[in-house]
Amino acid sequence: MNKQDIVIFGIGKVAEILFNSIVDDKQSNLNPVAFCVDREFYHETVKFDLPIVATDEIEKIYSPQKCKLIVAMGYHKLNVARAEKCAEFMEKGYQLVSYVNSLADIPSTAEIGENTIILNNVSVGAYAKVGDNVCIYPNATVSHHTVIGDNVWITSGTTVGGNTIIGKNCFLGINSTLGHNIKVGHNNFIGAGAIITKDTEDDSVYILPDTPKYRLDAKRFIKLFQFE
Repeated sequence: MNKQDIVIFGIGKVAEILFNSIVDDKQSNLNPVAFCVDREFYHETVKFDLPIVATDEIEKIYSPQKCKLIVAMGYHKLNVARAEKCAEFMEKGYQLVSYVNSLADIPSTAEIGENTIILNNVSVGAYAKVGDNVCIYPNATVSHHTVIGDNVWITSGTTVGGNTIIGKNCFLGINSTLGHNIKVGHNNFIGAGAIITKDTEDDSVYILPDTPKYRLDAKRFIKLFQFE
């Protein structure tokens, strides 16, 4: 297999997860050759035995003609920070690539945008469209004919029903559930375990309260209910 040399922008947890997934994925056609970080965060020169290069020097060492690039950042500013960095590298002439883990279930009729990361055990339904700069973490489900807008973050265990539209710059928390045939507005923050079955407006926040603490401590609880 001819592999494509890529530079990973970022040295944080998201970049580490992406690098680990690519390295472990024997069917991946991507070959990370370096990490890249902005000068203000340039405090080390090597990560996972690969060089770290400052953004202001990246074109000299790993030019757009030699390498493609993927931006691996979190959902800061509801993914806007990651989108801005993508735009910056595109202006430099870099082609942004996507990474889809070989253990993800992606049908041939699905469409995947640029700089999108889809990790293991993700299920994407037939005729779904996943936009640019989207991150989908393990065990999430994006059902048939669903449209995921640009700059969206979908965490583990999330389920998005069929024929649903997710607006741009949204965050979908762990184990959140979004029903079928609804429209989620732009810039929505949907917290862990939330259930959304109706259309939402732009800039909306949905958060469930924590489970209340039980009146007994752990030892008394175990003894009372005979879990010992």
